[in-house]
Amino acid sequence: MSSAKLKKDIIKILEVEPLSLAELAMKLDLKEKKVFRLLRSLFEKGDITSNRGGDGSRKYRLTTDEEKIKKQEKSEEELNEDEEEDEDEV
Repeated sequence: MSSAKLKKDIIKILEVEPLSLAELAMKLDLKEKKVFRLLRSLFEKGDITSNRGGDGSRKYRLTTDEEKIKKQEKSEEELNEDEEEDEDEV
């Protein structure tokens, strides 16, 4: 099965409820190492985020639209700060 298909499957699963790496691996019938790589890719793109559950395990969930907007705004602020620093150095 392709990585793109597996990522879509993960997103569909996480739409229902947050799950841990082990829980996702079990649902997808894949090794945790493979699921970890897929999660990392989705995390880097900003599609998912993670929180610690009450039992200390990391739970993955979809990133909300609000969180995506905040992340974009923060990135733009950091970019503007970098540009200002570059101007000060000249």
